Amino acid sequence: MVNKSECYQQALQRIRDHRHLAEEQAATFRAETLARHPQLSQMEKDMISLMLKRGVQPDDEPLRQEYDALAAHRADYLQAAGIAESQFSPAYDCPRCHDTGYVDGKLCACVHNAAHERMLRQLCRDLPIQDFTFDAFSLDYYAKPEDRAKMAENLSFCRRYAENFSPDAPSLYILGETGLGKTHLTFAMARQIVAAGYEVIYASAQTMITELEHEHFGQADLHAQDLYLNAELLILDDLGTEFLSQVAQSELYHVIDNRLLAHRPTVINSNLTPKELEARYGERLASRILGCYTTLRFCGKDIRIQKRLASKKM
Repeated sequence: MVNKSECYQQALQRIRDHRHLAEEQAATFRAETLARHPQLSQMEKDMISLMLKRGVQPDDEPLRQEYDALAAHRADYLQAAGIAESQFSPAYDCPRCHDTGYVDGKLCACVHNAAHERMLRQLCRDLPIQDFTFDAFSLDYYAKPEDRAKMAENLSFCRRYAENFSPDAPSLYILGETGLGKTHLTFAMARQIVAAGYEVIYASAQTMITELEHEHFGQADLHAQDLYLNAELLILDDLGTEFLSQVAQSELYHVIDNRLLAHRPTVINSNLTPKELEARYGERLASRILGCYTTLRFCGKDIRIQKRLASKKM
């Protein structure tokens, strides 16, 4: 699961750790350099003394000239010794916030970028989504013209959904037989939405039900309900394959209903037709999905079988 809050905390901590390291390295370099170059050390002491005097006598022109001459002499000394002035300053990664993570009281862009990268890496560890992109989705496997046209429409819809995603985007019910590309396009959406900085939680229906049941009966302290209810996008895969008990059905309805009431989008993948959905879960749950979700119907022949048959012919 991709936890947005944790990714931001980790990104901010990493940036602050780098700030501490950069300042420590700069301080060490200064101390070692001044120890090797006593003349340089004395020049800096003299410059500090002149700065203090100028603070008391800011309009004293001879003091200003003396300070400028000493600063020029110091610059010449550094150049002759092959020492860059920049080496005395911390080498921060971000020139805007100097690795504090904040600019004008707001999170710096470097934190957002680092958090988004972390979220995407975490999602890639949890799911095999590296190769599941919109560009890699081939319409060649849909032989019938009507199937290809429908799947081209679905591809375009999913691409627009990911590109324009917002926390109040519509929920989707993606239905179709096994091997028609539901998982591919779902992963492609998840990849792009996470890269844009949104929190995506992916789980099979069975995984979610199991975690919620364990939490319900006090068998685990997973904070699962909070995650499933509050994620900016919940992707629920293989609805209809889970073991269905009375508690499981209650927990499933609770998640779906509460996310709808809170205007948080959910994407559900399933092999169940509307009639099968109602037969399995009852009218109450089915009406929430069929009446409030945008339905995408996938069609064609099982792509996995097509690939397997093609590989045997080679």
